[in-house]
Amino acid sequence: MNVAVKALKHAAPGPYLGFALQPVRLCFHLLTCPSGAKVSLEHLDDVAIHYPDGTVTLEQTKSALKHNPLSDWSRDFWKTIANWLLGISTGQIVPSKSTFQLYVTPPHKGGWAQALSDAATEAEVAALTATIKAKHAKLKKPKNCESSIQCFLNAPNDDRNALITRFKLLSEDEYPVDVLSELIKTAVDPKMIDPLCHAAIGMAKERADRLIRDGKPAVIEGDEFKVSFRSFVRKTNIPGMLASFTPIPPKSDVEELLSARPTFIRQLEIIEVAERERVRAVSDYLRTSADKSAWAEQGLIFEGSLSEWDDDLVRRHGLIWGEIRDVHSDKDAVVRGRITYHRCAQLQAPFEGREVPGHFVHGSFNSLADIMRVGWHPDYHSLLDKDAV
Repeated sequence: MNVAVKALKHAAPGPYLGFALQPVRLCFHLLTCPSGAKVSLEHLDDVAIHYPDGTVTLEQTKSALKHNPLSDWSRDFWKTIANWLLGISTGQIVPSKSTFQLYVTPPHKGGWAQALSDAATEAEVAALTATIKAKHAKLKKPKNCESSIQCFLNAPNDDRNALITRFKLLSEDEYPVDVLSELIKTAVDPKMIDPLCHAAIGMAKERADRLIRDGKPAVIEGDEFKVSFRSFVRKTNIPGMLASFTPIPPKSDVEELLSARPTFIRQLEIIEVAERERVRAVSDYLRTSADKSAWAEQGLIFEGSLSEWDDDLVRRHGLIWGEIRDVHSDKDAVVRGRITYHRCAQLQAPFEGREVPGHFVHGSFNSLADIMRVGWHPDYHSLLDKDAV
């Protein structure tokens, strides 16, 4: 299979992590791409769809809440055009195998941007180029898009024609997530639409993040993603089950909280729990906190039940602690504390009579340990007070 595009220099893997729009578009394309296609993030472009026949769609995304990136002299717009022309001129983009789209939200309008999108023939491109060139010549001083618009005006006709006749402007969505909602809403309970949209975006972003962290291109199989998401939807619709909508937190978030040594981590340090178990504790703690908020916000649980849940776990902890004290009285306090922790971490208790995800009980126990309602070492109160001095 021929490769249409090499990785473009203006697509940087790192910076995307701070932007919300790109993972949304990644998710949308993963759910809508044809069988056999792949979707990439910050590899060939902001987002790209890789079709089985070797062709690609390159998409630039613009979240424009405070300015119009489609105005006639917009630096954002002309820089996008210039980047694509540069890719064509250097051979990084094979135009005959590529289509180009600029996705802008919320909706904006621009005369030249729309005209370029509508241009379907070389004659139309030539006429529009002449108009832009004439308007540009009349400027009294250069605009801040000068270098990019010069790239467009000075480009070889073949390159310019190849790009513009394959270019489409997409600027109709007020809220990008609403497009995902439309894909999901016909198959699920209305109150599940928002949680499932968030979960889908999280699944897509987590896959891309993992590949980027591993030093690999963030290219995801569309078919595999659809299967995973359908399985997740089926799981959320199983009666008697509360499904998590929270992806595994990024390694950076886990490391940041771990280095802060919150109380529940200091509790684990006291009983000499291994580093890998502390990492898991932080991950489960973060996911559980997010799940509690999401479930309550979406009305999937009664918020008052969270207090009853905590009280039940405190009671279970007390029973386990008492059993460990009696059965393992020959062991020292650190070992008894570690056994108590491991027994609690393995519990699978129901919430409001429904099964919960594997991380939820463990994360809840660590939440209680953080406010010292439970502890692992028999003398955790005094040891933590001493540690704080």
